[in-house]
Amino acid sequence: MDGTDADPSSPSNPRKRRRPALSCQQCRARKVKCDKEMPCGPCTKAYGSLKCSYVHEGKAALDARLETSKRSGYESPTSPVGSCIAAGNSTGTSVDRLSDGARIAQLESSVRVLHDRISSLENQIKGPASSQLPSHGTSGSKNDLNGLGERIAELERLSAPSRSGRSAPPQTTIPPLAPRLKCVGERTRLFGTTHWALIFHQLRLLCQVRSTASYTDSNQNEMSKLLREVRGLRRIIKSRQTPLLLDPAADLLNDLPSREICDELVRHYFRTLGLIYQVMHIPSFYQEYERFWGNSHSASTGFVRKLLLILAIGSIFHCKSGPFNELGLPTRRWIYAAQWWISGPFEKERESIEGLQVHCLLLLCRQAYAMDKESNWTAAGTLLRQAIYQGLHRDPSNFPAISAFDAEMRRRIWASILEINIQFSLDAAMPPLLTPEDYDTRPPANLGDDDFDRSTNDIPPSQPKHYYTTSSLQTLLCQSLPVRLRIARTINDCSNEQSYENALHLGREVTAACKEMAALFHTWFSRTSKSMFPPTQFHQRIMDTILRRFLLNLYRPFASQAARDPRFYLSRKLSIDSALILASYTESPTPDLYADKSPYRDFQRLALSGTGIFKGCLSLDVIIVISLELITQLEDESTTLPTGPAPVPPNAVDQKTENALNPLIRALERIKDHLYQGLAAGIPSMKRYCLLTGVLAQIQAVPQGEQAEWTHIREAFMDSMRTCRKLLQKHISNGPPGQVADGTLLTPSDVVCGFTPESAVGSSMDSEYMVSPKFIQRSEILGEALTYI
Repeated sequence: MDGTDADPSSPSNPRKRRRPALSCQQCRARKVKCDKEMPCGPCTKAYGSLKCSYVHEGKAALDARLETSKRSGYESPTSPVGSCIAAGNSTGTSVDRLSDGARIAQLESSVRVLHDRISSLENQIKGPASSQLPSHGTSGSKNDLNGLGERIAELERLSAPSRSGRSAPPQTTIPPLAPRLKCVGERTRLFGTTHWALIFHQLRLLCQVRSTASYTDSNQNEMSKLLREVRGLRRIIKSRQTPLLLDPAADLLNDLPSREICDELVRHYFRTLGLIYQVMHIPSFYQEYERFWGNSHSASTGFVRKLLLILAIGSIFHCKSGPFNELGLPTRRWIYAAQWWISGPFEKERESIEGLQVHCLLLLCRQAYAMDKESNWTAAGTLLRQAIYQGLHRDPSNFPAISAFDAEMRRRIWASILEINIQFSLDAAMPPLLTPEDYDTRPPANLGDDDFDRSTNDIPPSQPKHYYTTSSLQTLLCQSLPVRLRIARTINDCSNEQSYENALHLGREVTAACKEMAALFHTWFSRTSKSMFPPTQFHQRIMDTILRRFLLNLYRPFASQAARDPRFYLSRKLSIDSALILASYTESPTPDLYADKSPYRDFQRLALSGTGIFKGCLSLDVIIVISLELITQLEDESTTLPTGPAPVPPNAVDQKTENALNPLIRALERIKDHLYQGLAAGIPSMKRYCLLTGVLAQIQAVPQGEQAEWTHIREAFMDSMRTCRKLLQKHISNGPPGQVADGTLLTPSDVVCGFTPESAVGSSMDSEYMVSPKFIQRSEILGEALTYI
């Protein structure tokens, strides 16, 4: 029977047991109302903080106190604290008979054990949730228990699916609405999950009005006639509302070079960038290309734009061409014509796969010719949203009506758009505004362009990675896209502090991708490729540059702190290693870069002409990392030289650090030689050349003191500006007159007068890195000299 217990001395005469006391012993002695907590409120508030203790504690008392605690928000009846106390106080009569001191010692021991177990559990829960855990209270027993209860409740909330042992309450869910892709001719548009078209089918009668049996043939014909008349009137009204704008480049076909030159330029495009950004199907393009030369006036506007942009990119790699070529090709006029077509008023013409292809080629041209580089990131965002508008972010398997050829091309174009978007976001130091959860399109298959065409019903299975095809380079880049996307979001995250451990983890993933890529290129080079466009050293270098640029930007914030905090030295070491690897791609320049037919010069030609990722080994990211490392090491060594009346030998620092600094100095000198060659070719890019001249002058003057550094830097800058003026004047006088009228060159006065301190260290340079304390500390003299030029 409940509430009774047998007397051991007389089992045959059971007697009624006294009702257990619920109040603590101290409150009962003082005749004070107890709130039945542990410790209770009256004992805690009493003078001297009485030691609260309970005697003959049973289940009723425990339940009462736990219920009170639940109402107070400290513990729950099912929490580990309550369970442990219940287990410790309901073990039998032996525990009930413990003295007050023993009971308190046992409770304190239980609290310590719980504290250790909870701390261990909190250490196992990492990530963003760990920062939300409540603070640990340590003031008194009551605060200990209350704090433990709060911490346990938070842990239960964070790990309920995996640790609670209970299944979550069932959720009422529905499958996602199947997307709908509308295709009218070449135009495509995706109807998202909230579009009205996805539920319009529920109006069954309206949907079936054109096919219902209640309509006779005459009624059907009359309805179709009325529909055509109404649409015709709508077109008339819209045409009157649209202003007539003249195409600024309507006679583009008159600018085409000969067929032989076009064939060579098209081949240059497909053997270089066409394999990395695979927006074209090579056999299909050549079929349309042959029809174009048969009847050029019948070609579509989109194809003409694609052809001209491909010719513009291919001219960079032509042995007698380049950014300012002897062929006299109006490449920049072609680029502006494509820009006009993309941003013009006739938007419906561009809502197609062909419009996306033109847009991708346009952005590659702008990057390859360093045109409008400040707005490339916003243009890439427009391209991304146009692709999403056409449904490329959804895998083609969601649209069964799409042919196998179109499905594979949509995957290739989407992969190219993602690559362009993430690279341009890195150039602009802006977030990519995209996460892997925003799309489900699978990467393209490792297939050659000859393996499928428009008549293919089923795409062949993808080839293994070590088997080279024309799409191998794109699929290889797609493997590292998720980690590069995380890096781009991490370095532009303004809501949280950057984690050094997370940066090292991401860096290891990119380094592993670099090693895998190098192994694959070694395998491809060792085998004889049957492809018309095999992999070359150009592809290996530019793809390695794409990956290592993310390492430079990832380690940059930590490397700048390495001099003050040795914990970040590893990031400084990894950063300089990556910069030296990229700088090693600057081979010894030839007397005439564009007269050299060697394919190994493709990378240098693109680096001189382009910007952003195409600047490659000549980028400011590489130059600044190496320059800062040189100046840092030299100034650190100069502080250890003896001071006093005896002069320091000019070569004292060089003698001590020659082995460590010579590779860095040689790398900067090679970069400077290439930049000089670009100026001689008519590329008005002086920022890097003048900066390198000042850095090399400062390096030579470091042992002689700060005043000598200032003098050497100022003289070096003046000499570099005179050199730039001489080279550009010579190019203008020797170049075709149409180049100046076309706006591709500046006059010497414009060049010199326009070279301000802001243009010297401004737009293309990472402002966050330039204003960091480390750079200001090491380059104060260099920056002061710039203000006088």
